[in-house]
Amino acid sequence: MDNIDSTIHWYAYKVFFNKVAEVDTWIREGGVVTYYPVVRVEKNVGDKVVMVKKPAISSLLFVRCTEETALFWQNKLMGRVMLYNHVADGVRRPSPIDDEEMRVFILVTSSGDDRLQYLDVENVNYKKGQRVRVIDGPYKGCTGYIKRVKGDRRLLVSVEGIALVATSYIPAPFLERI
Repeated sequence: MDNIDSTIHWYAYKVFFNKVAEVDTWIREGGVVTYYPVVRVEKNVGDKVVMVKKPAISSLLFVRCTEETALFWQNKLMGRVMLYNHVADGVRRPSPIDDEEMRVFILVTSSGDDRLQYLDVENVNYKKGQRVRVIDGPYKGCTGYIKRVKGDRRLLVSVEGIALVATSYIPAPFLERI
């Protein structure tokens, strides 16, 4: 493929068959930085209840690599993953994700807050809300949009067109308009 971007970016894969952890292991063993948000859930093991980690979004894996490497893994794992793409100049290309967008998404999704809600990015019009920056608390430095979810003021953080997460309640004094 001509004009492959050799810059390192974040990219996202849609992972089929709920195999995010397995695909993550293969790609990480190939030397690529990966990320997927996890949640802790209770699981019955015999007569015990244990807490285990599982992907928060069962079909989403982020990788930080070159476009060439992202395409390599898509081809190697054909039928198991699909790289999120866009069309540029009539050519379908992998969609790089902005570093700041990923930084904020990782900060929020790795916070340990068990009240995060993962929302269907297709069905939430989050751009109508007020854009804000969090100036205090566990999400200090994050930017996003404010939206009421189940009656609470929450910060919506997204990876454009791929994933959306709503934080737990954020008090108004912790926010500043951008």
